[in-house]
Amino acid sequence: MSDLTSVKVPQQTRERLATAASLRGVTIRALLDELSARAVDDALMDQAAEQMRHLRDNDPEAWTDYLREGQSWEEGTVERLDA
Repeated sequence: MSDLTSVKVPQQTRERLATAASLRGVTIRALLDELSARAVDDALMDQAAEQMRHLRDNDPEAWTDYLREGQSWEEGTVERLDA
């Protein structure tokens, strides 16, 4: 049993996908896989950014705590030059 499906798109869209795939040296299937993964990643990053804006705008104390914790993590990962 195949796990493939079909998606109907306008011919112009299919041609653009074929051109993009050809320029990258991949198949349309591989291009669509890459683009769909990127779309999910972008949506998750947008959602995280919105949640951070919401925290910053609606709970300044929690936002300050968030920044402070991030700073402490960053300081803990930097190798000191005078060590």
